[in-house]
Amino acid sequence: MNTNYIIIGDSLTYGIGDFESCGWATMFKNYIINKDDSKVCNNYVHIVAFPGATSSDILDKINSILLSFIHKEFSNTVILSIGVNDTQIFNGEFKNNLENYKSNIEKIAKIITDKECNLIILGLTRIESHERFFWKPNKYYDNKVISEYDTKLKELCNNNKIKYIPMQEVLEKNDFIDGIHPNHNGHKKIFEYIAKNI
Repeated sequence: MNTNYIIIGDSLTYGIGDFESCGWATMFKNYIINKDDSKVCNNYVHIVAFPGATSSDILDKINSILLSFIHKEFSNTVILSIGVNDTQIFNGEFKNNLENYKSNIEKIAKIITDKECNLIILGLTRIESHERFFWKPNKYYDNKVISEYDTKLKELCNNNKIKYIPMQEVLEKNDFIDGIHPNHNGHKKIFEYIAKNI
């Protein structure tokens, strides 16, 4: 059966940092489309991304996203990539604490699977810089915290038999444009790893 992919995420999914290919999700879209042998589109890829989004934002939007992009005649697969913004420490507090993040992901996953969609969840990517940003000194990220959230995400996926693709070790120091967002090479690595493991 033909597949309808719905990729949902934040700025990494949107493609920020990749001025050459518009990010890993667009690379994935081109990869899927170019696999078709004819002018007929056998597979669809929809990219639904919100820079700065947390799991709470996606939970608020998930029903309308699925309503807009589910294809009744195709097999529907949702690729979900969300969580690094949840770990953001903003004015001394997490955007979403660990339990809120876990609860949001569980609710999002239930809504998706109740719609009879296949679900793939991408693990959280690490960052390169732990420094506060001079343009926003009231917020920062930490790899230790990101790893804690990612561990909880992996456990949730294992417990609910959801396909989980780990992303912690995909990016290296030179793969970032600003310490958080991947550059073109970083996005390419993400795409290649997802394409290999999907």
